[in-house]
Amino acid sequence: MENLNEKVFECTLAVEAHMVCDLLSQAGISARVDGEFMQSAMGEIPLGNAVKVRVDPARAAEAREVIADWEKLQPVDAMAVPVTKTPRFRSSLWFLIGLLVGATLVFLHFQRALTASEEYDRNHDNRIDSRWLFGWDGLANHYEEDNDFDGRFEWQIEADNGVFTRAVLDADVDGRPEQVWHFASGVFSSADFYYASGGRIVKRQFFKAGLLDSAEFDDDGDGVFERRVQYDAHAEPKL
Repeated sequence: MENLNEKVFECTLAVEAHMVCDLLSQAGISARVDGEFMQSAMGEIPLGNAVKVRVDPARAAEAREVIADWEKLQPVDAMAVPVTKTPRFRSSLWFLIGLLVGATLVFLHFQRALTASEEYDRNHDNRIDSRWLFGWDGLANHYEEDNDFDGRFEWQIEADNGVFTRAVLDADVDGRPEQVWHFASGVFSSADFYYASGGRIVKRQFFKAGLLDSAEFDDDGDGVFERRVQYDAHAEPKL
């Protein structure tokens, strides 16, 4: 398993770091973003280059070359030139051109961010089985997993500003979920279990601090939970 701990890039915006991660991924170099949640906690306060991109030390030199080539294509500040008198019309024209170029770069920047993702091959079979998707602000808004490594993402997990809100398991990917998990402030709170044919909840489990606390059952399929069970700290039913 790759050890992604060598810093090769740092910036102030998480979205820029994810752009670099995507760039490295296209070059076949695995990378991760470090410090994006710290930036979120900072809010709008500029505290230096808090967001970093890290790769495996063995690929660090190659990653820096890829980033250097990319940076050469980015716009740079114009070098200082002697002050000369320029007709007002030409000054206005150059201002408008600069404004249009800047607006285009900003648009491309955010358009790239809207489709930014991080993909992983956890079992090294050369097929993606885990994927993070990010919004324009650089924060995760969706996560999906293929845990049986059959090429289909049976877990679809929704997130709000990087915090899990809801997870859906469709094991056979037929559009009918087997389980739906719910999160409160990012903490797993309950799980609904559906009948094999879908559409009806037959069991609902409740969790506290990660432990199974209770469950309710609809044994006769009438849509009413007529039976409730409490559990101890070992997930054994209380008598």
